[in-house]
Amino acid sequence: MAEEVRGRDRRSRIGIVIPARNESGFVIRTLQAFAAQELRGRCEVVVVENGSDDDTAPQVEEFAAQSALQVTLLQLEPASAVAARIHGMDYLMAQEEPPGILVSADADTIYPAGWLSAMDSAVEAGADVVASAGYMDPVLWSWCPTLTSRYVERIGTIFFDPDTTDALGVDESKCLFTTQVYEDLGRPVCAPGFGITAAAYRQLGGFRREFYDDGATREILIAGLPLMFRAELNAFRVEYVRRPWWLTSPRRLVSEPEIQLGRTLQDTDMFPYREVAPDAYTKFDQAADSINYQDLLLNCVRDYLLTPCLTRPQVLRRNAAYFGTLAAELSQSINRWHAERLLPEPRHLFDLATDLTEEYGTRVLETFAEFRARQREQADRPE
Repeated sequence: MAEEVRGRDRRSRIGIVIPARNESGFVIRTLQAFAAQELRGRCEVVVVENGSDDDTAPQVEEFAAQSALQVTLLQLEPASAVAARIHGMDYLMAQEEPPGILVSADADTIYPAGWLSAMDSAVEAGADVVASAGYMDPVLWSWCPTLTSRYVERIGTIFFDPDTTDALGVDESKCLFTTQVYEDLGRPVCAPGFGITAAAYRQLGGFRREFYDDGATREILIAGLPLMFRAELNAFRVEYVRRPWWLTSPRRLVSEPEIQLGRTLQDTDMFPYREVAPDAYTKFDQAADSINYQDLLLNCVRDYLLTPCLTRPQVLRRNAAYFGTLAAELSQSINRWHAERLLPEPRHLFDLATDLTEEYGTRVLETFAEFRARQREQADRPE
């Protein structure tokens, strides 16, 4: 299926969809970031105002009237970030000449000037889906020094943007999880910042409202990863671009840490959270020593070590050293699971990731720690 897409025009327009509910102020900063993009002349930004009770829509209209950037405002009820992304993408795909690249963005995220250029280059080189690096705004780390220290000690630097890692003076060889994991296993796409060719989006059926259960009572509130699962299962080419990276607001993390630092990230949505007062960061930092870091480590195992292997068996083979003696057993479990499900849905893959983490998570964490220790020993040996 993926081979049918190779003849596409890789220099066509870029369509960007931004859901926005009560994003007064935030969305203007994001639009300004897109107006500063190197490829702004090839862009159309579609803002889907989604059940706001503030002045988000008038702000977008005013910006569109004054900016050279092509901005289209759509409105949709009821509030749903996933439905808003679908609505925006449908609008772009229904155009007489749809954009060749579709980009998923967020209204509280800042994109550096070369970000779209890097994504465009990856598509020109053959990517169907482009996962890009993104991090929390470093204000989180500067205002939460205790939390930052605990993350470095117990988890690593995988959540820190490279500038913050450099500023902290961290010796990453002594850290457990670093962004090298993304380099080796790939990075899951995030709805605030990834791209997909229009041809691939069409063939894969685009964004969908999906659920964890047959009764459709628990919606999957993350839009990007289910689409990435389908792309990988259908042999589309997914590439990871590590620079330049985008920065998103940490307001959700700070506003509800008991959820965001637990095991239920996929069950949360953005829209309840607005601006966060500085004292919320102080309170969050004070809770740094009460966080269950073992759960966070198992989250990393699930999301960054196991999940990339579910749809791409070659990733597990290529990085067998990460898993030690468990590599063969994991491979057999995943292959057996796929043999029983010819067309698995994203919800089934989420279940598989959870099941594998429950069965193997602690042992994978141990073998990965041993792998990192061996790497340190090799690096410390005199040549």
